[in-house]
Amino acid sequence: MTGKIVGFYDSRNTAEKVENDLVNAGFSRSDVHVFSGTEGGSFWDDVKSFFGFADESDRELYGEAARRGSVAVSVDLSDTNSETRALQILERYKPIDLDRSAAEWRQQGWSGHAAAATTATASRASAAATTNRATAQTSGTAAGSTVIPVVEEELRVGKRQVRTGGIRVYSKVTEKPVEEQVQLRQEHVSVQRRPTDRPVTDADRAFSERTIEATETAEQAVVSKEARVVEEVTLNKNVEQTTQTVRDKVRRSDVAVEQMAGDAHARSATFAPDQFVAELASDQRYRGRDWTTLEPDVRKTFEQRYPGNKWDQVKDTIRQGYDKVRQKV
Repeated sequence: MTGKIVGFYDSRNTAEKVENDLVNAGFSRSDVHVFSGTEGGSFWDDVKSFFGFADESDRELYGEAARRGSVAVSVDLSDTNSETRALQILERYKPIDLDRSAAEWRQQGWSGHAAAATTATASRASAAATTNRATAQTSGTAAGSTVIPVVEEELRVGKRQVRTGGIRVYSKVTEKPVEEQVQLRQEHVSVQRRPTDRPVTDADRAFSERTIEATETAEQAVVSKEARVVEEVTLNKNVEQTTQTVRDKVRRSDVAVEQMAGDAHARSATFAPDQFVAELASDQRYRGRDWTTLEPDVRKTFEQRYPGNKWDQVKDTIRQGYDKVRQKV
């Protein structure tokens, strides 16, 4: 195990959801802990038992969060990948920003330690801030230590769709006058009388009454219309792929370490192996490295800091202490 990380939430229900998601993501249930100040016992004692530190400002801030009903979720970390997965799950449920909460509590009359907002950043809403806090807890630094985060921006390029133009096609109905020539036939009946003088025959049917009719007919123009498709308009869309290079600037905050000169005898006299080993264990540059790859850098740091001591005389002691710390972690 390389360390722990903790997040605070407004309700027990939310904390249990975080716990279940962590277990479903592959974390052992024995490595995930949920505790609050309302379950009996000392909330801070529970926190201390998990993290092994007892900074006064942390104690006051965590204690006040517990008194106001906050519930904490603690995760044991095994490596850097597990830390990233745990942070993603903790952030998913919007942990309490203890810095902001502490400022609001002070406005309401809470007189907690002024440094609480600086040290108690375990449950920041920001993933970057949560990572810094997790690093501080993992390293196990002593109370009063200062953590300086190294922040680096990442360039993320997305896409959005914009309208660059287009074509609008209207369909409307218009009228125009047209004419056609058609031949129409008409019949007319006429009566003609002509004088004659001849004897009556049987065909004349003399003295019998009869009626003869002759009808007249005429043709009229009949108009009908038939709709026919005379043209088609088709809209086609062509898709083109282009590659665009996006250029911008990202920022990074670097931390420069400068060794200050001092009295060689005094520096040699204040050398404490346990303190030096503790500093090695908390230094992120050495995290996860074995002694073979670590020794050249450790020796350089030792000789710069304690020029009055001989490396060959203390290297075995430092190595044994470092191995013990790694076994505990």
